[in-house]
Amino acid sequence: MRRNLFRVCALGAVAFLVLGIIAIAQAQRGDNEPTQGSPASGGGGKEAGVESAGTGPRLLPASTNVNPLRPGRSDFPADAVQAAAATTDAPGPGSNVLRPALLPAPQTPAPSAKPPVGDQAPSPESDGLVATDLAPSAAAKPAAPAKLVPPVRAPAGLVLEPPAERPVAVPAPAPRSATPSRLGPVADDAGRARAALLPVESARGESVQGESTRAESARSTEGTGRPGSPELEGPQSPQLTIQKTAPAEVQAGKPASFQVRLRNTGPVSALGVELRDEVPKGARLIATTPPASRGVRGELVWAFGTIEPGKEVSVEVQWMPLEEGHIGSKARVSFQAEASAKTLVTRPRLVVKAASAKRAMLGEEVVLGITVSNPGTGVAQNVVIEAHLPLGMRHPGGSELDYPVGDLKPNESRHVELKLTAVQPGPMAGAVSARGEGNLKAEDRLDLEVLAPRLDLAMEGPKRRFLEREAVYVVSISNPGTAPARQVELVAELPPGLKFVAANNSGQYEDATRTVHWLLEELPTKETGSVELTTVPVEPGEQKLRIRGSAEKGLAIHKEHPVIIEGIAAPQFEVTDTNDPISVNGETTYQIRVLNQGSKAATNVRITAQLPAELKAIAAEGPVRHAIEPSRVVFDPLPILAPKASTTYRVRVLGLKPGDQRVRVQLLTDEIRVPLTKEESTRVFSDD
Repeated sequence: MRRNLFRVCALGAVAFLVLGIIAIAQAQRGDNEPTQGSPASGGGGKEAGVESAGTGPRLLPASTNVNPLRPGRSDFPADAVQAAAATTDAPGPGSNVLRPALLPAPQTPAPSAKPPVGDQAPSPESDGLVATDLAPSAAAKPAAPAKLVPPVRAPAGLVLEPPAERPVAVPAPAPRSATPSRLGPVADDAGRARAALLPVESARGESVQGESTRAESARSTEGTGRPGSPELEGPQSPQLTIQKTAPAEVQAGKPASFQVRLRNTGPVSALGVELRDEVPKGARLIATTPPASRGVRGELVWAFGTIEPGKEVSVEVQWMPLEEGHIGSKARVSFQAEASAKTLVTRPRLVVKAASAKRAMLGEEVVLGITVSNPGTGVAQNVVIEAHLPLGMRHPGGSELDYPVGDLKPNESRHVELKLTAVQPGPMAGAVSARGEGNLKAEDRLDLEVLAPRLDLAMEGPKRRFLEREAVYVVSISNPGTAPARQVELVAELPPGLKFVAANNSGQYEDATRTVHWLLEELPTKETGSVELTTVPVEPGEQKLRIRGSAEKGLAIHKEHPVIIEGIAAPQFEVTDTNDPISVNGETTYQIRVLNQGSKAATNVRITAQLPAELKAIAAEGPVRHAIEPSRVVFDPLPILAPKASTTYRVRVLGLKPGDQRVRVQLLTDEIRVPLTKEESTRVFSDD
C-alpha cells in the first residue's frame, strides 16, 4: 500500500515538472525569435546561412547557454568565454586562420543542481574546444542543438578527421522526491557521451522499477562465463612500450607531426589496446594517420584491438603550430590482459539396493544384503547406510541400524549383510537408505513375507447337562496359517465333574492327569481335523472342559468350554395303612414315605392328606409341623429333600362309619408344578 502511494506521488511530481518545462521553453522561444536576424547573431550575409553537416561550419543558436530548466532570459557578462565554433570569413582560400566567435559564458548552475559529473567538465589540457550540445530535458528539446564541426579546412594531401561531439550535461533541478535524480554520462558505440537519467529511488531505497529490477537481479545471478583456451592458463604478463617522438624545432604556421609507437615486448597478446593523445595547446589539428576518433574531452583516440607479442603499431599526428614556445602533449596507452582458469565439476550419486529372500519361515534366519554404489562422477563422502527393520524382523542391534561406509569413489560400491530373525508372521515392509555429504540420499524398500502355521481350536457340544446323562463333544483343530503345521498334538482335560467314556481317532486317556491325547503328523494350511469325546456328568455345578493344541515352532493355543451340570429332582412317595380292616371306632395309621430318587435336591416338599367324612384324624407327625383340620391334615413345606434321601409322614385316624374309606395324599415341590396324588383304601366294618 505504501509503495503504491509513493508511486502515485512521484508520477504527479514528474507531470507537474514537465508542464513547467514546456511553459518555460515556449516563453524562451518567443523571446528569441525577434533577435535571430540581428547582426550580433550573424543574421544576414553569407554567415547567416546554416549549411548542412560536412559542407562547412554551422552557426550556433543565439541562446546556446540558456538553461531550459531555468525561467527567464539570461544576460551574459562582457567577459564571455570564447568557444571553438568559428565563422568562415577566412582571409583567403586555403587559409587556416581561425576567427573565433564570442558566445555567452555558461550560467552558474542553481545551488540545488548537481555539478557536472566526471568527464563532463572540459580538461585544462584540452585544445580549448567546448562542446555546446545540451543534454535534452525530459519535457522540452532545444530547437536545432549546436554541433561541433571541423574548425579548419585540411591542406591538400592530408586527411582530416572531424572531432567527435562532446556533449555537456546540464544539471537538472532536483525532482520533488526524497532522493534527487542522478545524471551520469553513458558512452555509446561511436564513442560519444550522452546524459542518462538514472532510476529515481524511493525514500526506502527501493527502485521505482521495483519488481522488474528484482527480477532482472535474480536473472543476473546465473553465470555466463566460459573457460578460455589453454594458452590463457597460468600467469599472463603482456607488456607494451610506448614512445612518442617529435621534431626538435618547428615553425609557427607550418605543419608539423608527432609519431607514437607501440610495441608488445611481453610473451602474450595485449588485448583492447587503446591509444589516446592530445592536440598540443597553441596548435591546430590537421590530420591523423591512421584516422582517429575524438574522446569526450576532445582527445584523439585510436583503438588497435589486439597486439600480438613482438608486434608494433604506430600513429602520426599532423598539426599546425600557432604560437611560439614549447608545446607538446602526452600520449597514453591502455590495454587489457586475459587469464583463464578452469576446474572439473563432478556430481556424486548414491544408489542403494536391498536384497533378501522373498519368503521366510517363522523363526528362521534371514540374510539381508545391502549394496550401496556411487554411479556419479565425484567422490561421495562420509556415506552411511541406514536400515529401518520391520517389526517382524529382529536384529541384536535393534530395529534402527547405522553402518558407516566412508567415501565411495566413482563407480565404487560396498556390500554389507545383516542376519535377521523372523519373529512375527505376515507381510513385512522396511526401508534401507544411504546418505552422504552434500545432501546425498538414496532409499530402497524391503518387502518379504514370513510364513508360519497357525492353530485354531473349536468345540461343539452341550453347555448344560444333567447328571448321569452322557454328553458328546466334537473338538476341531485347524491351520489358517501360511505354512503346514507339523507334529500337532491335541489334548482335552476333563474336570472332576465329567467322567471319560470314549474317544475316537485313537484318542488315549490318561487317568492320572484326566486328559485325552490325539497326535497328528501334519496339518496342511487351510485344513481342519476333528475328534469326538464322550463324557458323563457326575457332579453338579459348573465344569470347565479345557482343550489345547500345540505344534512345532512353538505354536500353542488353548480354549475352555464351560459346562453347567444340573441334577434332576425326582421325588416320589407311597402311602400305606398299618391296620386294615378296622372296626368302627377302631384306629389305623397312614404312613407317607417321600423319596427323592433324582440327582438334585427337592425343595419345598409339601404333603397334604385329604380325609373322607367317615374318618377322623386324631394325630399326625412328620419332619415338619402340621395342622389337623376337620377334613384334612396339612404339613408345612420341607425346605430340602436331598437326592436319594427319604422322609416319612404319619397320620392316625379313627373309623366312624363302616365302609370302604379312601384317603387321598398330594405331593408338591418346587420342581413339580402339577401335584402328585395317591389314594390308600381302608375298610371299616361294624360288629353288628
